[in-house]
Amino acid sequence: MHSSTAPRSDEKTLSTILRAAGISYELIHVGSYARTAQEAADNLGAPLSAIVKSLVCVADESPLVALVPGHKDLSFVRLSDVVGASVVRLASRGVVVSASGYAVGAVAPAGLPLGLAVYGDSSLRDLDTVFCGAGSDRHMLRIAPRDLDLLTPIMWTHLCD
Repeated sequence: MHSSTAPRSDEKTLSTILRAAGISYELIHVGSYARTAQEAADNLGAPLSAIVKSLVCVADESPLVALVPGHKDLSFVRLSDVVGASVVRLASRGVVVSASGYAVGAVAPAGLPLGLAVYGDSSLRDLDTVFCGAGSDRHMLRIAPRDLDLLTPIMWTHLCD
């Protein structure tokens, strides 16, 4: 885990990572803040179901990231079962930054520290394109879900009720 409380990542860092991966993507500057899935959908004119919420959670004492569609809620019970933890909760703002390197509302599914586990709701893989956090609350990443696997090792499973 990082000891710094300041975010280390932004959309420029993410762009460098994406170019190096050689995949198709678009970084979109949204006109106003997009800290929630609904704000992102409204700013992009995209369906809420195509927005990916990157939720930093703590399972027992270990941080992890859960990727879920914007129109669904993460099931903490399901995630707990998947990871074998007795308690799973959303991380505090400080833990989000220290575990992921991103600020709340800007967590991207790439550029995460090595060893940080990432779980994705399998329904996201049915979409052609999704919009994810991109390192700032004024940018979104448009990407094919299949390409997320090229950026980050993701365990795809059923995470929502």
